[in-house]
Amino acid sequence: MSTRLALSFLWLLPTAAAALGADSPEADPRRFPRQARLLLLPDEQALLKELRDDKDRRAFQEIFWARRDPTPGTASNELQASIRAAWTRADELFAYPNQKGSETGCGQVLALLGPPEEVLGLETRTRFDDLQYLREGDRRAETWVYRDRPSRAFRFTNAELRVAFDPECRFAEGGRLADDLERAATALVSRPELAYTRGADGHLVPPSHSAGSAAAAIDLLSAPRSDFPLAAEAKLVLRAPKGEALVAGLARWPTAPAGERALLAVRAADASGQSLGTAVRDTGLARLADGSAVTSWSLPLKPGRYQLTVAAQLSDGGKGGSTTLDVEVPDFGGAALAASPIVAYPDEPAAPAADARDPWAAMRLGPRLIRPRFGNVFLPSDRLMLVATLHGAKLDAASGKAALRSRFSILKDGKPVARGAEDVFATPDAVASVGPIPLAGYAAGAYVVTLDVTDGVAGLTLRREAAFEIRP
Repeated sequence: MSTRLALSFLWLLPTAAAALGADSPEADPRRFPRQARLLLLPDEQALLKELRDDKDRRAFQEIFWARRDPTPGTASNELQASIRAAWTRADELFAYPNQKGSETGCGQVLALLGPPEEVLGLETRTRFDDLQYLREGDRRAETWVYRDRPSRAFRFTNAELRVAFDPECRFAEGGRLADDLERAATALVSRPELAYTRGADGHLVPPSHSAGSAAAAIDLLSAPRSDFPLAAEAKLVLRAPKGEALVAGLARWPTAPAGERALLAVRAADASGQSLGTAVRDTGLARLADGSAVTSWSLPLKPGRYQLTVAAQLSDGGKGGSTTLDVEVPDFGGAALAASPIVAYPDEPAAPAADARDPWAAMRLGPRLIRPRFGNVFLPSDRLMLVATLHGAKLDAASGKAALRSRFSILKDGKPVARGAEDVFATPDAVASVGPIPLAGYAAGAYVVTLDVTDGVAGLTLRREAAFEIRP
């Protein structure tokens, strides 16, 4: 098996579909670009500069925050509340004549990264003390130090970021610093499938205008339909912020319906039947060569076992269908070694950026949009990619490094037919990947791929398995 570490460390954040929830009031549309400068991605900055009226600027903010809602389906956006609190605190602490504190470099970095682990000035402070300058007078030049930690869903270039501020809270951007700040901003986007869409009048359409779809989805989940045989399976279970994981999968119609769109709803319930999350999206359908059709879904969940209900209603004729599946979410933030389920998908040219209705919008590995096969059924002409994420390896007390090893193998009828090279990682979190594997030399039939992982410091091992099939 040829190997290729095809992905940099995945920014494992939820890409949940549009969900039920409410947003907080928007910020001053004229002030927002200055406050959110480090939070805006390059394409968002470009779009915001093009907007000419406050109606579109307010709609932009609603979409902006919806794309950064880590718990869609709840009444509040925790990330939005946290950033607004940081802006308010920055206005109190870092204000200068004719400039709000939230618009300074200090305020913008505080909103993006939170308080630093350490502050270096004339003397080293091991704790962020943002009141010191109020007691001692003018601010001094100082450097804020941020370090990698398990709760971050991204990594700094050198495992540490230093931001050097002058006495007026300015800092020099560029190079690795700019790259790390953009990486941090990208990691906050938990729902990239939400697009800045314009309506027939040319104005941006905010997510709140889809409230009717949300209500219809609730009705669909409350009274499941069986007009057609809907099937569903989980494809991705990846780490997300705040101890959660992203669970994403596909819904399949055995015969492609006449309509091109559907309303898709997903609900997770625990063993007692209590609902713990709901997501809904108005989605297009991808027609496949075998005559079936699929679309994708996603939902952020905490570690545990769940029963998911997936329900769909076609826009053409209003026919509905539903199905259930069981999902187990590992604890990626725990003290013990953990690995995600193996993701299998064909190596294909990079797909274009998904809009909100793209059938594959929830199928993201970091920045890459993938198109996995329902049932993991592949053709001899395919080239197979295999990926899993590893978490929680123990660090050696002397070296401060992990001793993490992983290896993929492919078995047929219980016997190995291919084995990849062993990958070695010195970090507690890693991405294990192999491929592209040409399937032309493999006989048709059923296979099992295994991933064996060893934590050399903790003396722990684990195995992940996934079945796939090659059909002529």
